[in-house]
Amino acid sequence: MGFDQGAEVNESDDLARLRRLFLFDAVCEAGGIGQAALQSGRTQPAVSLAISKLEASFGGRLFERGFGGSELTAEGAIVQRRVRRMLDQMERAVASLTGQSAPAAAHGKNDARNMCRHLTDSQVRCHIAIANAGSAAEAAQQLRISQPAVHRAARQIEQTVGVSLYRRRVHSVSANAAGIEFARCLSLALYEIAQAREDLAYARGQLSGKVAIGVLPMLPPRLVARAIQRLRERYPAARLTVDEGSHARLLRELRNGTLDIIIGALRTPRLTGAVQETELFADPFIIAVRKGHRLAGKKTNRAQDLTGYDWVVPQRNVPRRTTIDSIFARLQLKPTIVVETSSLAMMMAMLVESDCITLLARSQISEAYPGSEMVALELDTPAARRAVGYTVRTDWLSTAVQEAFIELLREECEERTVFNDAPASRSRRSRPKSA
Repeated sequence: MGFDQGAEVNESDDLARLRRLFLFDAVCEAGGIGQAALQSGRTQPAVSLAISKLEASFGGRLFERGFGGSELTAEGAIVQRRVRRMLDQMERAVASLTGQSAPAAAHGKNDARNMCRHLTDSQVRCHIAIANAGSAAEAAQQLRISQPAVHRAARQIEQTVGVSLYRRRVHSVSANAAGIEFARCLSLALYEIAQAREDLAYARGQLSGKVAIGVLPMLPPRLVARAIQRLRERYPAARLTVDEGSHARLLRELRNGTLDIIIGALRTPRLTGAVQETELFADPFIIAVRKGHRLAGKKTNRAQDLTGYDWVVPQRNVPRRTTIDSIFARLQLKPTIVVETSSLAMMMAMLVESDCITLLARSQISEAYPGSEMVALELDTPAARRAVGYTVRTDWLSTAVQEAFIELLREECEERTVFNDAPASRSRRSRPKSA
């Protein structure tokens, strides 16, 4: 992440970005190009040229030069905040990898800060590609470079950090557990530079930005669609991606910076640590059947009534399956499970085409498929509280556009709650309109 996958890995000017960012940080700390050059062991013209090329890359002046030194411009301050976050994450990653409790107080030869300053773009690019692709051979294909170039970069990054990052076999090289985690941390660090570009665009009055959204299968899709539409009214040039998948996969992509936010059912117990969850509304489970089902015509149903029909259920290790198992545990005669599927569309199709039963979220009937062939049975289900919300990284610093999306999502959920709590006779058309 953060690199052009089609570019060649070399030490050309276009790939010296990390070095420029390191020198930019040095100028910020020293207060001037001359002092930064002295501290970094570079010539003053070399540092000045690196800053000029960085400014060209970001499309604006980052420093005001004067006899008293170099002062950050407003745009320079925006970039400096993101660069500092990038470097902090890289230094923490190296410190964790090498067993240092924190960046060494004495800036010795082997401390995390010094190691980070010796990483190159080609090393970082190749290491991330090896971890993501699964092998050095696949990484070479993705980067469109030779395998020897990838192997050379891999050896160099291991030498820089002094830790084994790969599993080497006769015909393959792949990242080991430490290497995969290190690649994740490097990807997150580089994500900050992509965020810096979005921050600068917003500061320049451009109504653009990017939000990468992950949605879980049981989420009412219209909820997200309405929030997206309202965001595009405010930011017409905003770019959004929506990826639906399992919680495990989306969480991995959130943790490596591919996704900005996951929306859907929250975990029980709540996730903590590297990610944080925020509840938006309660969305309890209900027993669902097709319209015209024998059980649908009854005013009340007993738990025993469920045993005479086949069930379509999700695969294990998801909250909905846990609730279904708790329902079955209360029954003397266990119902027959005819299909286990991770596909919500297939589950709905099975219900429509048969007398099968399943467990759905109430919103799947009331919002996701209004007017569909599904109805909820009047039956008490186990007290399994289901909450819908969003998940982000704990240390995430959102852009203005990303923050606006979360704000609009909250508003949509609040309006949804008001509507759902209103009398049943209230028309859908009377739903509060967005501003």
